[in-house]
Amino acid sequence: MDFGGDVNESRSIGSEGFRVWVPDFDDWPESWMGVEEDLAYGRKFLPCFSDFLQALYDEGMSRKTFRQYRDNLWLLGGTIIRKVSWDEGYQDDPLEKLAESVADNGILPDHYDQMTQAELRAFERMCRRFEKYLGESK
Repeated sequence: MDFGGDVNESRSIGSEGFRVWVPDFDDWPESWMGVEEDLAYGRKFLPCFSDFLQALYDEGMSRKTFRQYRDNLWLLGGTIIRKVSWDEGYQDDPLEKLAESVADNGILPDHYDQMTQAELRAFERMCRRFEKYLGESK
């Protein structure tokens, strides 16, 4: 997945915020989609994901660290969509599903068995951070 952007991009007053580093953000639901119902469900994650990514961006996080959080957030969204689709759980509240999915270090991401221990720890770290963010934003 190509998220574009130069490693040396810097933040500037009046910039578009996190979207400078995530130009395909609005396309995420389509990238997770397996069946048509997945698209509408996935779109419901975007406002919460947007707020979280903006908070990380505003924190002054390095591009490399931000990229890791961004990629793991995208992976989380896809993993949730796959599980919802598999269980036909489209009636489940997407925000509740997000909260459940990041609780206690998060769900295991798709293809976790092909991830290194460092990648799994990074995913768990993102889930903990997102869980904390959700708790603070209520």
